[in-house]
Amino acid sequence: MFNGMRNLAVAVGVALLATVAIPQLKASEMNKRVEMTFSAPVAIPGNRVLPAGTYVFKTAGGNAGVILITNAEETKPIGLLMAIPDYHLTVPEKVDVRFGERHEGAAQALKAWTYPGYNTGFELVYAEGR
Repeated sequence: MFNGMRNLAVAVGVALLATVAIPQLKASEMNKRVEMTFSAPVAIPGNRVLPAGTYVFKTAGGNAGVILITNAEETKPIGLLMAIPDYHLTVPEKVDVRFGERHEGAAQALKAWTYPGYNTGFELVYAEGR
């Protein structure tokens, strides 16, 4: 399905794959807009957890270092997060999503995603030790 699914299996383990399905994605090239639908809660920086549902992730004001998260209709801002470049040797054909490790029972953490056709993605910045 997604290359990120293989990375997820290695990093998080088979047990966590059952807790969060790989999100359904829709993308827009201009601001790297991506719709992500999660079937289980997902952690984001700032000790926040997004409930299961659909969210829009996109660069804010053309700045690739700032990511804006809104509801699916883009009428309610949910978060403004810092991101750093996430470089890849290969260019994905589809949006590639990666999750980070979390403690057992905790919501899976969204770590990074790469927009299709680009070898540089967005890695979310978490506080040290998170």
